[in-house]
Amino acid sequence: MSAAVAAALPSAPPATGDVVRSLARIETRRLLRQPVFVVAVLLFVLVAATTPFSEYANADFVVTAENGTETNLDWPVLPAFALGLGGLLAMNRLTKSASRTGDVLLAAPATAFQRSLALCLVCLVPAGIALVGAAYVFVFWMVDPPIQAVAWTEFTTAQLFSIMVQGVLTAAGGPLLGVAVARWWRWPTAGAITAVGLILWAVLGSLFRDTSWWDRLLHHLSPFALVAANSETSTWIQGGSHHWRVVYLLGLCLLAALAACAHGSAGQQRRRLVRLSLTVAGLTVLALALTVLTGPEGYYGPWNPLW
Repeated sequence: MSAAVAAALPSAPPATGDVVRSLARIETRRLLRQPVFVVAVLLFVLVAATTPFSEYANADFVVTAENGTETNLDWPVLPAFALGLGGLLAMNRLTKSASRTGDVLLAAPATAFQRSLALCLVCLVPAGIALVGAAYVFVFWMVDPPIQAVAWTEFTTAQLFSIMVQGVLTAAGGPLLGVAVARWWRWPTAGAITAVGLILWAVLGSLFRDTSWWDRLLHHLSPFALVAANSETSTWIQGGSHHWRVVYLLGLCLLAALAACAHGSAGQQRRRLVRLSLTVAGLTVLALALTVLTGPEGYYGPWNPLW
């Protein structure tokens, strides 16, 4: 009798953490099958694995004018481009397809907040891949440093570490932005437009040589910024604090995640998200200010005519 009564009663709803983890597992499997993401990962793995063996400017590297002004310090471009932009497009498509088909709802009854939070957790996948690649290359930097790379001698080990972390954060921020854009901008090509906009933003930001704090601000405002500007005759070391820039990029990642989770929220939950977003935004602006004001000013670095 008691068994029959228990069976007739409605079961307790699953815990929020269980729902989010279940959704995240489903969406992770979908991401790993997403064609854009698969191509992006293969490109990243191929270039990262061969970096220490292809034009790696260590002590044995023969420096010639034909090598151009490329530098091993440009390596963070790879995770930003392959996993940041590739992850943005992949997560944008993934989020839109989940919203259209409702396949995610098959896992468990879930709120819009839980579905968005699960998608944000999936963005840790490209970030984790970028972290492994960055650690692999950073080990080579420390064991067999590319001492003949343009501008290499201008950075401490701690600064090099922060430069690497910035590349990893772009690999997380791009996919998070893809989720947020898919939630708030339903236009079919919104993800592609956002990716192109980010590329243009980064290119324009790299044009500013920080001869003033205003130029330095415009340079570091971009989600991705190179640490040096090289030409055929000179190298310009961009000023600013690389350590505080890590905090700034982390703030941008959190803001993208909060924007994604705010879609579909209401009442007290919406108010909490708004308060949290304002707090994170304030700290992000502070980190940007410290990036610009506490680091060194830009300057011309040493130049080898063979470069």
